[in-house]
Amino acid sequence: MTVRSQPPLAIRQLTLLPSRRPVVLELDAPAARPNGEWSCSYRVGGLGRTRAGSVVGADGLEALLLAVVAVRRELEPFGGRLTWAGEPGELGLPEFVPEFLGGGFRRRIEAMVRAETERETRRLQQCVAPEAVRRPT
Repeated sequence: MTVRSQPPLAIRQLTLLPSRRPVVLELDAPAARPNGEWSCSYRVGGLGRTRAGSVVGADGLEALLLAVVAVRRELEPFGGRLTWAGEPGELGLPEFVPEFLGGGFRRRIEAMVRAETERETRRLQQCVAPEAVRRPT
């Protein structure tokens, strides 16, 4: 990894399967640019060459979120060979809904995710405690 003047804002270590080789993701703190935009640099090490880049957002939060999106894109070619929590392909990096498609689109996608999350939660609760889920309180 590149030597930085400031430590990264966030670091995550993934594991490359089956070798168990560590893959390190680093996100720097967003920085204001003279034109009012914000930039956020990122690095991915452990997959051969270090992959690095910088994204620009309207504010610091957008720059940070876009850096997470960019890191996900860097990792896509490795698909199910990476893991964070032990499940192949699970990186713990959420997929973001693009803002440029408009608020209505984003709200529809978010509603679908909420509905599916609630459905899966109910299913899992029935597997763990079927009697407690069925019994009214």
